Formats: sequence, structure tokens, C-alpha cells
Amino acid sequence: MASQHQLTFRGIRGSMPVAGREHKRYGGHTTCIDVDLSDSAHLVVDCGTGMRQLQSALHEDVSNHEFHVLLTHYHWDHLQGLPFFRPLYDPTNRFVFYGHEWGELSVADLVGGVFTPPWFPITIDETAASKEFVTMTDEPFTLGWLTVTPDQLHHPQGVTAYRLQGTRSSVVIATDVEAGDPESDDALVALAKDADYLVHDAQYLPEEYENDYKGWGHSTWKHATDTAQRAAVGKLILVSHEPDRSDDDIDHMVKVAREDFASTDAAFEGMTIEL
Repeated sequence: MASQHQLTFRGIRGSMPVAGREHKRYGGHTTCIDVDLSDSAHLVVDCGTGMRQLQSALHEDVSNHEFHVLLTHYHWDHLQGLPFFRPLYDPTNRFVFYGHEWGELSVADLVGGVFTPPWFPITIDETAASKEFVTMTDEPFTLGWLTVTPDQLHHPQGVTAYRLQGTRSSVVIATDVEAGDPESDDALVALAKDADYLVHDAQYLPEEYENDYKGWGHSTWKHATDTAQRAAVGKLILVSHEPDRSDDDIDHMVKVAREDFASTDAAFEGMTIEL
């Protein structure tokens, strides 16, 4: 596992996982980010197929762990790794899922919906680990040495961004957010104000967004650099890469984005941030 106080990107792709040599450097798994709170306690942001990478990082040590799972939202690409995460089937483990309700559906309903026969052979209640479901407000809360501040932003069915304040730095995770809603845009700027790192959705290029993808729930590198400038963050990290975007395409996107905001990178699997 990564050292404590270190955030690690396990999945960085939007919408669906991809494979192939053209995606080798950045990776093809969907969204999953983790922080080791202690030797046995872990913060996890989203449960995309990048959870497989987290499982590999645990090696064979899949017992007696506690996982605090912050959910940005409930679309498939942010939950599809959970049913295949081995620690969920170990009775010595504890999972705490944090999210917002949607309509009349509770956090337990929304997470459990992934485990629905006949699309999956068992229900979530049949998994062996203990499970707790927490309905969040937008008030900050503490997990070990980490302070978590959530805020709800603009995306179909809603999305939650998180500010993680560690002992060394602060990171704002804003994946799957669509810019252009003034209230949401201002809320994200306030959440990210003076943060050391802003992890921001950049699934589409500006011309793709304008021509084809307005209202689809995602942003562009230009939206991301504008937010980074307004919030005066230290570094911008682009994430939620379009499945068709090759490594070379992402390299070019970063190069162009740096003309707007010089301290810009793109997230890749295994990338770390000191918290």
C-alpha cells in the first residue's frame, strides 16, 4: 500500500473502462481514489473499476480493514468495481458508505442497487463484511487526521465534490461536474479556494462540448483551468478522461491547458499526492 498521508489515483477514466496499448501510460480504469488513514483504515473516493488496483495494492492482506467510502454519485462507472472487491466478502472488514439520498432512495438503496439479481447474483446484504450507510449533509467531518468537506454540484442526478484537508496539503476532488451553472460554478470555486490541488473533470475538449455534449454532465480542460484560476489553486489535475482519448491525446490536452494554467497535469493510475 501507499504510505499514510498519501492519496493515490487507482482509476481515472470516465464513463467506461478501456484497455489497449494506446491507454497504457494513463490507464483505463474508471474512477477510484484512495488514502491510507492508518495501516488498516482507508478512505476511498468512488468505486469504479480502479478498485481492482486498490485490491492489488492490498496484496493478500484483505482482512481486518475499515473502508470509509465517499461516493460522488451513483452512476455505473463510479460503482461498477464494488461488487468485485474481495474485502467486501470478508466478515472481518467494515465498510462505511457516505453519500446523499436521491428522491426517496436512501444511500443503502442506491449502493445496494448495484447488487440486483438477475444482473448480479447476490444482494449486498449477502456480502460478509459489516456495512453502514451515512447520509451526508454539506458540513465538514473528520476521518482520523483528515477533514472532509462535501458540497453538491451540477451533474445529472447530482454529484458531490470533496475537499480533503490533510496535515500537509489540501485536495479538492470534482470529478463528473458540468460547468456552466453559475450557482454550482461559484460553489466549486469557494470549495477549492486556495487549495493545493484541484482534481477536475475534463472529459471533453471544448469543441466536443460545444458541438455535441452540452448537458451530458461533464466539463472541458478550459472549464477546469478557468476554475483553477478563479480559486487560486496551486496545481490542477485533469481527470475523468474520455474513453477514446489516447495517451498522446491526453498529453496534447495537458500541453494546451498549460497555456491557460501553467501548473496543470493529467491524472494517471498510480499517481500520488502527499496529504
